[in-house]
Amino acid sequence: MTRPILLTGEEKRKFSVFSVIFSVLVILIIALFLFELWFLRRFTPVNVDGPSMNMTLRDGDWLYADSQATAKREDIVIIDVHDYKNEYGHALFQDGGVPITYIIKRVIALEGDEIYARDNQVFLKKQGETEFQLLTEPYAYYEPTGMKLNFSPVTVGEGEMFVMGDNRLNSHDSTEVGTLYVEDITGVVPDWAVKNKELIGKWENFRDIFRS
Repeated sequence: MTRPILLTGEEKRKFSVFSVIFSVLVILIIALFLFELWFLRRFTPVNVDGPSMNMTLRDGDWLYADSQATAKREDIVIIDVHDYKNEYGHALFQDGGVPITYIIKRVIALEGDEIYARDNQVFLKKQGETEFQLLTEPYAYYEPTGMKLNFSPVTVGEGEMFVMGDNRLNSHDSTEVGTLYVEDITGVVPDWAVKNKELIGKWENFRDIFRS
């Protein structure tokens, strides 16, 4: 009968260290997998398409949108617009004649608010207030085209919102098509996602390698 090979003290220590490292790695992989499942249940990867959110966001940027968050004024949101049609039944949001399903804009006014713009200045009277206030909008960008943003006062109806792109003179939004419905928001982009868009972009491009 062959005797089992006995490990020396040094070999036992090496085997013990290896076992601990292996166990830690397995736990980390499982934890990462579970976190990924949780994260993707709540946060949806979003790839920005087009210049309407310049300079805050640019074409090709990657973000995450929180599907469980409630939108507030000045939040960046993803909106499902596939049901928005004009009087002829054509999609209100198109790109080269092709209907668009989702858009990314910023919420400027909510139910009960009144809003208007004059010479690139946006004025808002929130629900319950009596006077219009000039909005301070560090995110707003106006291309030097000589054009000015102007629109007459709009009252935001029940369950509605007034949205605009940050690139104010190059955005197809509520200034042209009117208010949209809050219920069509599919996600709110958190501030941390905007601040870390470069890192998110690298991570999503890395994940694309495994998705393809």
